Amino acid sequence: MLDFFQQRFAYIHQLNLSWMVHLTQDDQDIPWDMKLAVSQLINSQHIAVAGILDLEIESDLNDVLPEMYWESLERDNYKQWMNVFLQFNQGLQDNVEWLTPLLFKSLHETAQYIGQLKLLVAQHGLEALDETLLKVE
Repeated sequence: MLDFFQQRFAYIHQLNLSWMVHLTQDDQDIPWDMKLAVSQLINSQHIAVAGILDLEIESDLNDVLPEMYWESLERDNYKQWMNVFLQFNQGLQDNVEWLTPLLFKSLHETAQYIGQLKLLVAQHGLEALDETLLKVE
């Protein structure tokens, strides 16, 4: 079951990075509501994984993060998620049943924030991200 989630989180990571590159290309001015949506995307993942790993939460959901840190924060979150999967796959943590609802919740929240970004891109008349060409590492 954890392999399913690990694959989904790897895809979400690539999708998030693609959105960040797309929104920051050409040094275009990013509207405030879009900065908030990307920040919520990053912050929600940080809060979820920090809770699972019992780490200190360093940002609130509605903290607006500077664009220059988006990619590194996304990569940090992804490393933490992979640490979760590593611990449970190697049996370092017992009782994985409690984890599944949290993983589904995190994926659901991510989908909501991606949907919000798509709506905001359309509302601001910006070019949409073509997710069909997304490279998954």
